[in-house]
Amino acid sequence: MSERSMTINLTNWAAGLTLEFGSAAASDGPVPQAQPAAIGYGQKMVASALNRSGGCTGRFSLTASAVNFGVSYNHPSGAGSTTVSVDASTGYISGANATTFPGHDSVAYLNLYRAVNANDRAWVVPLGLLDTPARNNSQDFVNSMFGEGTRDAAVVTTAYGNGAPNGYIEPADFTGGQMVGFAAQWAQQWLEGGSMSGNNAACPPQDAALIGLLARYMSGAASNGPLTMWVPQITWQAGTNPSVFAISGYRAFPFGDGAKWNAASVTAFTSLLAAGAHFVAVSAKDDLPAGVAMSAFDQFFTSAGLPTRHDMGNSHYASVTNITGTYYLDVSGSFAPENCALILAFLAGRTVNDPYASAGSYNTFIQLEGWQAGSQRHNIDYDTYKQTLWNISTFGACPYSEKRATTIFLAPSGWTPQLYQTTCMMPYVGAYAVSQGTPQAWLNTAVVRIPADAPVLPSRYVGG
Repeated sequence: MSERSMTINLTNWAAGLTLEFGSAAASDGPVPQAQPAAIGYGQKMVASALNRSGGCTGRFSLTASAVNFGVSYNHPSGAGSTTVSVDASTGYISGANATTFPGHDSVAYLNLYRAVNANDRAWVVPLGLLDTPARNNSQDFVNSMFGEGTRDAAVVTTAYGNGAPNGYIEPADFTGGQMVGFAAQWAQQWLEGGSMSGNNAACPPQDAALIGLLARYMSGAASNGPLTMWVPQITWQAGTNPSVFAISGYRAFPFGDGAKWNAASVTAFTSLLAAGAHFVAVSAKDDLPAGVAMSAFDQFFTSAGLPTRHDMGNSHYASVTNITGTYYLDVSGSFAPENCALILAFLAGRTVNDPYASAGSYNTFIQLEGWQAGSQRHNIDYDTYKQTLWNISTFGACPYSEKRATTIFLAPSGWTPQLYQTTCMMPYVGAYAVSQGTPQAWLNTAVVRIPADAPVLPSRYVGG
């Protein structure tokens, strides 16, 4: 029988607490030992056990007054995965670097936190990127977004009546109020770097790379200057569930004049991105103003050299499955990887379900999903979506979805959206009407209201 060792590296991020090691016991192998015996905020402890003739199964506690973190581990001598679990007092939470720990000499890393109350329903990890100085604990933070009660349909429905103080509906927030902080950091990264990625120390390099690419696209994709974001102005119809929204028109958020960014527009975009909004970059020739050219976002994205993964299929702009999607980064399974950043499920795809379509014959949609397709996390989010019809991101949910006629547009100067009968929103290639009076089958007109005097859909937007 070969030996097994279990090493658990613990860091105390629970401000104001000094955690003391105790209550150690073992059912297989020796009782675990720890050095040092107590740790203050930001300090580390190593707990370990070595069995030269079998497995290691045991437990111990780290305590401070009425606060307790109970740590249990199981490192079997035979078949089976090595696991470590933490049972924390209410209001406290932990994060681990993996779900299982391979090898005969297994090593785990655990972070212990005073938790953030999210929606009075769940507890989540405090994001270290918002601390001074900033530190990257995105792995723990993101994984806590998928804890029990953080992203249930009930969390989304309580946000139906949220206001729109900045020109867009405030999201359902799974983060306990932290979303606004890191969305602002993304905006700062964008603004500090001009059209290139900036040097905001609180923005991890993986996030910075994508933010820089988005900034460059908004600045230079169109032949006539920086793009404008158009956000539908919507109001919840009280008492409806799933929520129904009335659209009164669109509000313009110009990104800049070519020399200087519009900070309010950049902040609005990163906030909506974090919330899971559905954007369409208008590049189809049939939709562009005369004489204006614009690069297709998906081609701009895939040619940038960033790490990507093909999307196995999504439900956008297709009666069955849209196969044109590409994710930023390659994240498999249902656990955030070590040393990750926040953006792990950014998706870009075509509004025409044809991977061979030429540039100029389609528009590109982009959105931050909850998790990449093909995972349990993605499937759970899709169930929540079907109950609420709100788009679900890693960090929250919002009502900006093409299926609700609430697409947000990224378009060149000279392109102005208009509400129409039939499509309810401004039509675009991929979202034209099937016939006069009949929208695409995926458009849910039951959850949208438009002004009674909205004009009839022009014939050029029928049958596309």
